[in-house]
Amino acid sequence: MRSLPVLQALWKALLVLMLLFCALPPRAEAQTQKKTQKKTQGKAKSHSKTQGKTKPSEQVKTPEPQNAPAQEAPKTQEPEKAQVPDKALTQDKPLTPAKAPLQPKAQIPPKPPEKVLPQSVVQEQERAEARSQLRIGVALDLFAERATMSGTQTINTSPRDESFDYSSATFLSATLSMSVPAPIAKDRARIGGAVRLFGNYSADGDHPFGFGLFNQAFVTGEYGLPVADRLEAVFGGRVGLSLLIPGHEMSAEIHRLQDQGVDVLSVPRVGWLGGLSAGARRRMSDHILLRADLSGQLEKLYLFATSEDLGGLHFDKHWSTLGLRLGLTLGVEFAL
Repeated sequence: MRSLPVLQALWKALLVLMLLFCALPPRAEAQTQKKTQKKTQGKAKSHSKTQGKTKPSEQVKTPEPQNAPAQEAPKTQEPEKAQVPDKALTQDKPLTPAKAPLQPKAQIPPKPPEKVLPQSVVQEQERAEARSQLRIGVALDLFAERATMSGTQTINTSPRDESFDYSSATFLSATLSMSVPAPIAKDRARIGGAVRLFGNYSADGDHPFGFGLFNQAFVTGEYGLPVADRLEAVFGGRVGLSLLIPGHEMSAEIHRLQDQGVDVLSVPRVGWLGGLSAGARRRMSDHILLRADLSGQLEKLYLFATSEDLGGLHFDKHWSTLGLRLGLTLGVEFAL
């Protein structure tokens, strides 16, 4: 009976030993793991300390090698960029020779005709420019006139003929003119106006008679045809009004009628005129032109046209002149 407790005690001792044997290895391994972790942590700390000490020196030294490649980088890139336009130029070069021959071919054909006839082209351009400008003219007129003064004076039924033929006592007059290009055919046609001054106009011949100061104002039109170098033929016409300021015998007749009670005014007398001309004009320079014209002009001037009753008498007086004037005009024109 005493053997049972002994055996139980032995089994218990064996179990305790077994348990102890099983428990011991994991504790040793845990300790070894803890030791290894401590060692690794110590190494890491020492390594971090060494890195902390070495970082300042590395930061000072590292910018030098880092900046050098940064500066060299654009240098290496520049030739690459420069090579791109070279390639573009090499690609464009074969295209330009194809376009270059086309331009001279288009420009060369119009040049030969200009060189063959340079004078005619220049003359036409100069004429067009000269005609497109405003011109002021001054001229001296040499003329011969044949005219008739038709006049009657009637008191009741007793007419009296006071007509006579005459020629002008003077043969000179002066003309001031102005002309501009016409709206139609501007390069050849011109229109303008002129004033012709006769001064004291009087009749010569068997019945001398002084009319007074005589002037004319008219509009002109002309057409020029080129004939030779700087020379052109000019054909023109004129139409306008005549104005007479009574003087000499004409003024004396007015005063005589006024003294007799006739209602006559001492006012200028008016008339009309129309004429044609043909001549030549030569351009001496860009702004000076000389011209000569032959002209024929028909004109009429109204002097008296009175009809009234005086003390039971009927009084009529009618005077007018009609004449043909032929002339030669020598003048100069200034192109402005």
